[in-house]
Amino acid sequence: MAGTFSPSFPEAPLDRFPSAPPASIHHEILLIEAEPFAAEHSAVLRQTSRVVSTANGDVARQYLVKGTPSLLVADTDGLPDGDGLVRAAKGLHVPATVLVMTTEVNGVPSLLEAGCDAVLLKPFAPNLLYTRVGRLLRARTEQQRVRRLQDSTRSRYAEPNGHGNGNGAPATTNRFWADVECPHCQHDGVVSFEFASHRRAWYACLECKAVWMSKRRE
Repeated sequence: MAGTFSPSFPEAPLDRFPSAPPASIHHEILLIEAEPFAAEHSAVLRQTSRVVSTANGDVARQYLVKGTPSLLVADTDGLPDGDGLVRAAKGLHVPATVLVMTTEVNGVPSLLEAGCDAVLLKPFAPNLLYTRVGRLLRARTEQQRVRRLQDSTRSRYAEPNGHGNGNGAPATTNRFWADVECPHCQHDGVVSFEFASHRRAWYACLECKAVWMSKRRE
């Protein structure tokens, strides 16, 4: 049975949708995380989104083919091919936004190269996860709104201007800094992907795959 998609898969079940989700729900979240955290996080996230969950990466891949998640939230610790799963989510006809949870900070550059939109380094307070999810989904909604305007009219949103750009607010918490030099390989251009404190942040170089903490930039 391993590798067969089913909402009742015995080793890593995918939760069924709520029978009567709130009318305001527009997004679907695919959560890849082991119990008991998956149950705890799903219960909160279901207040605003549809949620399906599994602890099995192969089952998640099958669901990406069959479903249309807006957001993939994946704990990549223990997943044999976390960056491959990120690529699968970004390769959908309508790419999913991807939030990764991990303790393996040295693996973050590969996840960023695969298209990961946000990183949470464990351990973290649950409220931080819910806040990050909300921020990403709001940005995704804005992107979709702007694209609908572009499709229906040649509005002022179609070109970059003081009111925004053609893609809307970016659905990511990563930030590229073209003017920052990697301290390890001296390559210009690094990515800040997570805050270490109010004054320090984590950075990654996609050229040499180094990660480090440095002064937080605004």
